[in-house]
Amino acid sequence: MIQVEDIRIVEFRGIRDLKISFGCDSYSIWGPNGSGKSGVVDALDFALTGDVSRLTGAGSGGVTLAKHGPHVSRRDDPGSAFVAVTVRDTSTGDVATMTRCVKTPGAYTLDPDLPSLRASLSHVEQHPELVLSRREIIKFIVAESAKRATEIQSLLKLERLGEIRSTFRSAKSKTAAALKASGTAEKSAQQALERHFDLPALAVSDVLAVANAKRLVLGLEPLTDIDDPTDFTIGLAEPASRASLDKASAGRDVAAVLVVAEAGSLESLEELQAHVGTLEEDPQLLESLKTRNLVESGLPLVVDERCPLCDKAWNDLGELTAHLEAKRDRSADAARLQTDINRSAAGVARELRSVEKLVTPLIRVARQLDLAETVSEFEEWSQRLVTRAGALSTLDQIRETCPALVTDPLCLPDASASLLDGLTAAIDAVPDPSATDAARTFLTIAQERYASLRATRSQQAKAQAADDAAAAIYDSYCGALDEGLAELYATVQDRLSEFYRFINSDDEGDFKASLDPVAQRLDLLVDFHGEGLFPPVAYHSEGHQDGMGVCLYLALMEQLLGDEFRFAVLDDVVMSVDVNHRRQFCALLTTYFPDVQFIITTHDEVWARQMQQSGLVSKPHQSRFLSWSVETGPVVMEGSDFWDRIDEDLDGDDVSSAAARLRRNVEARLAEIAEQLGGMVPYRSSGSWDLGEYMNAVKGRYSKLLGRAASAAN
Repeated sequence: MIQVEDIRIVEFRGIRDLKISFGCDSYSIWGPNGSGKSGVVDALDFALTGDVSRLTGAGSGGVTLAKHGPHVSRRDDPGSAFVAVTVRDTSTGDVATMTRCVKTPGAYTLDPDLPSLRASLSHVEQHPELVLSRREIIKFIVAESAKRATEIQSLLKLERLGEIRSTFRSAKSKTAAALKASGTAEKSAQQALERHFDLPALAVSDVLAVANAKRLVLGLEPLTDIDDPTDFTIGLAEPASRASLDKASAGRDVAAVLVVAEAGSLESLEELQAHVGTLEEDPQLLESLKTRNLVESGLPLVVDERCPLCDKAWNDLGELTAHLEAKRDRSADAARLQTDINRSAAGVARELRSVEKLVTPLIRVARQLDLAETVSEFEEWSQRLVTRAGALSTLDQIRETCPALVTDPLCLPDASASLLDGLTAAIDAVPDPSATDAARTFLTIAQERYASLRATRSQQAKAQAADDAAAAIYDSYCGALDEGLAELYATVQDRLSEFYRFINSDDEGDFKASLDPVAQRLDLLVDFHGEGLFPPVAYHSEGHQDGMGVCLYLALMEQLLGDEFRFAVLDDVVMSVDVNHRRQFCALLTTYFPDVQFIITTHDEVWARQMQQSGLVSKPHQSRFLSWSVETGPVVMEGSDFWDRIDEDLDGDDVSSAAARLRRNVEARLAEIAEQLGGMVPYRSSGSWDLGEYMNAVKGRYSKLLGRAASAAN
């Protein structure tokens, strides 16, 4: 792991040119909102990871690092924007300066180029969670259970576990679908064989009786059993030619299609039509499906009255949360409806394929009878059935296909009745064959259909084995994963409880938390003054939720990195925590994480001073950001002697930097002097003034005080 010695930021975000020396120690950056503090956080984020998390995620559409990383005055010149950080390897003590430019964010230079430091920096690059804001921390607390599981597993680098679970679940769904499809094929093949034997079911004794009667006509030995495989034509010198027609069997095939055609319906279609109708009648349901993922991502980011998805300012945080939760709940209903639609559509598709299996034998019969038009019509019919079944795989396809299914469920040819009647007449017109020819043809077709049934049964058995295996793998993986995560989360919840009790020992000394992983969720319940365990948002204040978020983050980082947890940037993470508990938070960091370099930003001067008083940061290791302007960037009062910095600039012949540094620090000093003397500056709602205004205020007030002093002395 690394710690940061210093950073130089040039033309990056809101900063023109700024250098801060952290000294590999904890450091505080404080000042009012809009003074440029987050620019330093973004710079550290960019230098260490090559990206800026603030420019990604929900609400960042159209925002890119290349366009919006450079200072607004240099937005067309990404090559001018760079960040240089001097880092130290905590294990080897090696020190080097890495420089990353916005123009080429994926690469950085390292001087000196030390392999040990490159390895450490690569490790840090994989951990963007080392730079974290309150918005990112609080989502661990207020997120839905499923989203919390995803976020925490992502932080712990366990997202691959969820991906594997999803892969196994997807495989299980696919094998289940394949099993249903193979079952449909087996059923069709069995019905074809039953029709050929003219039997209601394939009882072995009945099949043997029919087959042996035909074999007796041909003088063949009777079959004693139906083994696997059985050959109904065994002993037959020559099977019947493919042109041979079994009139009775062909007639039953036509009759089966006639029954389906006359019914003209599909059992699953009514249910599918009802579900699709529900979706079409309420366009908001469809819209909810499209926005579901967006809303689920946005809800954990709701931390104030501004919507994280559209940046619209709402009157009340509760109103915004309720609005998004209502959208989420509505989208949950839509998601359940989509599941119902997909299930019904799969049933319709199976029925269409079953009809296609009935049509296929008729094509062969029509071809044997040289009925070219019938062959062509039935081949097109068969293809339409296959195509329509295949068009029921996605929601858009289902919505598009459903009206046509309602109008013509079976895709019947225009003259289906006359075609079937004509085929029946053609079959009847075929001269009756001799008994031996009829027996030979019957046994030949029986063997073909039996072979088809055996093949589909074999496929169904394989599909069943695959489905059983997929289910076993999925269940075993989920069991092992849940057990492992339960053990992990038990450790995390204990440390979370310990840290939170430390911060809130005055009023919640018996606090305990429960992290319960269930399936793909992670439920978080916390104690409320001994009254029971509840979701954090149920009774705890926003400040206490902030405290829980930081404690959970620290517990997670402890699990993730162990002794390698040596650096973290916390951007205004406890802004809702009250003064007394912030003091305890400082004590928490110094007690439990004495070797970690924390770089902490805050807009609260009281907490900035508490960090110094508690020993979390020393006086030289803090910077006060006073104001910001587009032209100059932030006005910063540096903790150490800024004259040394100016000397460094002048030694490097960088007069402009020395002049800018002098101006910024004189402004900062004069601001303090004006406050101490009671100097008056012109009112400005932005709370920012320039050097001249401070100078006039200080000189004017000082002159008045000197005059009063002289009068008092006289």
